[in-house]
Amino acid sequence: MGYTGRIVVARSPEPLTALGDAEVLDESSYRGGWRAAQLSGDLSDALRRLVAETGAPAITAFILDSDVADVEASTPAGGYWHVHLHLKKAAEYGAPDLGQTTAEVTEQALAWAAEAGLTADGEAVRTALEATNVLAEETFDELLTALGLEPA
Repeated sequence: MGYTGRIVVARSPEPLTALGDAEVLDESSYRGGWRAAQLSGDLSDALRRLVAETGAPAITAFILDSDVADVEASTPAGGYWHVHLHLKKAAEYGAPDLGQTTAEVTEQALAWAAEAGLTADGEAVRTALEATNVLAEETFDELLTALGLEPA
């Protein structure tokens, strides 16, 4: 059995432990003041809350049994994108088809990264979106790196 829970990532001067009732299992830092928190379970409306509380772009992933990542990203200006990582497995779990091509999601992700002040690698973003690692959280980590988030 793998990890099930939400990973939240935002630029914040404070640890992301004050987000709500979910227990923080692990927290990590990225350059430029970005932080990630791996939560035990889910946090309702996590993305909207992160963007509202930090005033900065944010990205979250709900990981299901380490098999699938349901990724959403948003910006204060209203930019938004949504994708499932490990698409074949997501379909097996009954996730709806989001009706977007990898190229469309890549374009949206690059626009999000630019608004977030990150330097993304378009080819690496596309590769991460199509990857099928053993653990969905590893694929999400690859996506974060491709979007320009570098560990501190």
